[in-house]
Amino acid sequence: MPVQSIGDMAQSFALRRQSVEINQQMDRLTRELSSGIASDIPRHLSGNLLQLADVERDLAVLDARRDAARIAATDAGIMQTSLERVQDTTTDLATKAFTAGFTAGGLKIETVANEARATLEAIIGALNSDVAGRALFAGNETDTAPLVGADIIITELKNALTDTSDVSAILSDLDAFFPDTVGSSSMLAYQGGTDGLTPRDLGAGESVVLDIRADDPALRDVMKQTALIAILEDASFGLSEQDRRDLIGGAAEKLLSGQNNLTELRANLGFAEERIAKAESRISAGLTSLNIARNDLASVDMASTAVDLEQIQSQLEMLYTLTARSARLSLMNFLS
Repeated sequence: MPVQSIGDMAQSFALRRQSVEINQQMDRLTRELSSGIASDIPRHLSGNLLQLADVERDLAVLDARRDAARIAATDAGIMQTSLERVQDTTTDLATKAFTAGFTAGGLKIETVANEARATLEAIIGALNSDVAGRALFAGNETDTAPLVGADIIITELKNALTDTSDVSAILSDLDAFFPDTVGSSSMLAYQGGTDGLTPRDLGAGESVVLDIRADDPALRDVMKQTALIAILEDASFGLSEQDRRDLIGGAAEKLLSGQNNLTELRANLGFAEERIAKAESRISAGLTSLNIARNDLASVDMASTAVDLEQIQSQLEMLYTLTARSARLSLMNFLS
């Protein structure tokens, strides 16, 4: 008669432990079969994780560059929209100013001056644009709105006029108020930084600089002419009606000629947008390739995994059978 080497309690524990182990293996194989990725990567790669670590590092670098490119694309897009608003509003003002300056029976000076004030407010609003608290046209001082309000500019410009009855003196004072040199110390209206932002790293040795500031000559000139038109509604000036119309007409001409500079500014920004878009595509392609490489390293052989799962299921079924038979054993059956 064969002798049972372990007791009933020990046999029960052994069967239970084996059941747990087989179920754990089944769960692992089921996950691997559904995801295609090994559950235990170090074991799957036999402990050689160097290549996977390189791929993971490159993915992290590209992820950071993708985020930087997305932020740059957002900033450039908002800057382009802001410059478009500046160009559209100043072009419209120039058209109206022409009718007041050179057309008999044209718009009243007061009407065009009020339009100029609204245009100046629109320009300042556009150039004070920010993203997540970062001023886009303030140079390296992104925590500061680059331009003071339109009311302050108009008030300070009027105060800066030394002789409001002389056209030449007004134009000279206007030039001094909006000087040719740029920088926060040279133009009262501008309070941003004097240095541009650091280049945005796009990878592959490529970078892009979005350093258009609100004191850029092209923007300064349209603000200059707009502010001039806006102050001419002041009846306290000792200018004749014709002098005021001449000033408005001259400002209108300069506003129109300044559109070429705005177009060039926007075109340069457009080139930067194109480079950012290409970088985003390149980075996206790189991320796709690296993700494929990572999946290749971590993926399991689906056919082999399916065979292993089937074998484990057979083992589990056999174990359940043995456990059921063991549970039906009795002393009477054993002695018979």
